[in-house]
Amino acid sequence: MASLSIETLPAEIILQIVSFLEPGDIVRCQSVSRRFWKLTHDNKLWKTICFENSRAEALRRRQQLMASQDEGIVALRQAMTSLPGDNGLVHNENAPNAEMSAHGIAARERIRALANWDPSYPGEKIDFYQEYIHRHAPITMNWLQTATDGAGGGNEPNEATGIGVLRDDGEFGAERAVAPLDDGSICIWDITPWSGRGPKSQGRVIGRTAPGLLTALPSSLDRDVARERSKAMMTETGAVECVSIDSVQRKGFFAVRNTLNEVDLNTMKLVSQNHFSFPITALSEAVPTVPLTVGTNMTLHLHDPRQPHPSSSPPSATTFSPGLSTRCELIAGTSPPRLSPRLNLGSGSSSPLALPISAITGTHQPPAPHATLSQPGPLSILHLPEDRAWDGNGAIWVAGRFTSLLNYDRRFFPRLRGTVHSGARLASLTALPVPFLPRQSALMRQASTTTSSIPRPTTSSNSASIGLSPAEIHAAKSLPGHTLVAGGSYNGKGSLELYGVSPEPAHATLSTNDARHVARTSYRNRQTVSRSGVLAVAAQGARLVYSDGDGGVAWVERDGRGEVRRWGLDEAAGGGGNVGAGVARGGAEHGGAGVEGMEGVEEPPRNDDDVVQKLVPTGTADGAGANDANLLCWTGEGRLGLLGFGRRPLFSEEEWREGEGVDEETRQEEERAREYARRMRRALERQADEVRWVRGMGLPGLG
Repeated sequence: MASLSIETLPAEIILQIVSFLEPGDIVRCQSVSRRFWKLTHDNKLWKTICFENSRAEALRRRQQLMASQDEGIVALRQAMTSLPGDNGLVHNENAPNAEMSAHGIAARERIRALANWDPSYPGEKIDFYQEYIHRHAPITMNWLQTATDGAGGGNEPNEATGIGVLRDDGEFGAERAVAPLDDGSICIWDITPWSGRGPKSQGRVIGRTAPGLLTALPSSLDRDVARERSKAMMTETGAVECVSIDSVQRKGFFAVRNTLNEVDLNTMKLVSQNHFSFPITALSEAVPTVPLTVGTNMTLHLHDPRQPHPSSSPPSATTFSPGLSTRCELIAGTSPPRLSPRLNLGSGSSSPLALPISAITGTHQPPAPHATLSQPGPLSILHLPEDRAWDGNGAIWVAGRFTSLLNYDRRFFPRLRGTVHSGARLASLTALPVPFLPRQSALMRQASTTTSSIPRPTTSSNSASIGLSPAEIHAAKSLPGHTLVAGGSYNGKGSLELYGVSPEPAHATLSTNDARHVARTSYRNRQTVSRSGVLAVAAQGARLVYSDGDGGVAWVERDGRGEVRRWGLDEAAGGGGNVGAGVARGGAEHGGAGVEGMEGVEEPPRNDDDVVQKLVPTGTADGAGANDANLLCWTGEGRLGLLGFGRRPLFSEEEWREGEGVDEETRQEEERAREYARRMRRALERQADEVRWVRGMGLPGLG
């Protein structure tokens, strides 16, 4: 008789056995053999584990426990089981016993709860093993290499004034972080995960332009004066969405004050400059097939890089300056097709300002149409895909300091397509390529009756509190549509708002300009998610991630309700060196069990003064490993870092210096110089804050 081995068991039996193990033990089983490695990466297995360790399941179990302890329900059950007759479960020989009935009901309720929690959609590929790691592994902040203004580690570091990601199509899906610096230069970092071959370069500066590329200051200026002026120009507007990267054509668009700079990222040369009448506050995503949407403080413009533009050379004495020519564009507004060859800017025909268009705009073409905003301050511009199913809205959505979402149709620009009232001051927009599914809502239940012909199963009396049936969930998720996610501030607190954009009327948010008509929205409630305003929001995996004004970064479920985990920037190590890694506490947050090698470590020093201004997910290439989908962060102090998941840091300064011949004494001296510069900068900033605070009290004597 041949000896039996666990390797000879069917895969279904092995998975059933493995399902009783803790996540850390399952990870250890991956080292047994190739077959076990493949089986223990089963997506359904980790999907179930993610559900069992979710807050939604913990709440459901708590409710069940509280219901089972209710004295009235216990007495009712005892009375029902003691009734005589054939209908009683105890006296009916063909009926299952009470224990089996309870087990069957619990199994059906668990299946229903799993379907309501499931963040995946039909046809969507989600690696739930990676999802579990992102939900429960410790978080490390890995600071990118600091860019300085010259040779030597003692020089003052340059601060990043924006962030974008350049993605390459290739075997490993290479990625580069692109950021303008406060000296007017552009710096590029390698953020591609190490492939296992050659030296590590992740987190290292791999390219940089000369200072002043974006500011174009005269070369005759003193170096210190030029640096101060460049820093003032780069940080004056405080725009967050000031960088847009076209990864296909490898071009970057950088907004500085009222100038849009187009840079070729292959040659790192300036291609063109376009001037606007007001400071640029937001840029949309750069896509080769559609124009770039540029938002200034008071206007919106469609910028097509393929169209020729007037020369950016200094104007002659007989022409207007670029600033005045763009003011002419504002006066012209949406010009008719046939514009008079002479534009009168004065009160009469004999006014000296009645000049030819070519003398004002530098070209014989009429000014480009633009949209004028009734309230200033667009902060985020989102483009929905053009190939989506028609949902009754335009593809351009604009959010800002005003209390409504603005919608524009590119075909009829600059006419406003409509608005959706929010009431909040929205700072960031993102979208999910799936229809919005409001959990446990009456609207969703009504919609399911029109989208699914499958009758709802009859369940126990408490099933209504769990949600829809799996058939209804699948039918609703199969509808076309997108989810519009907006983050901002409402009554001083951080809020997340989700709107369904779908061809299905019950799931649609329709913008409207008719004051007599109230726009239908598939989601009328907002979620208060933090004590301070939400600064940035993005989609990462099967979760939403946002940052707030308290320096926190938090992940929530796709419906915006259930919080997955929370991490604070104060948990990252401070310091102005090239690398700092801080690890979040607890490898099993919110009731989740930790994965092997992901246990919490000692909390590093705190940094309470910084916030995360922008979040950009990385690792979007197909086949990315479990720890490759990280989060690129741009902080208020101008630092760039990668949020990784796991106990080990993604990279270190020692790995960068391998082969460079830098001795330990030199490295320590550079580290001390950087630490001194960081402390001095913090001391000066705190002193300036105190001076501003005293000025606000109206005390005299402080100039």
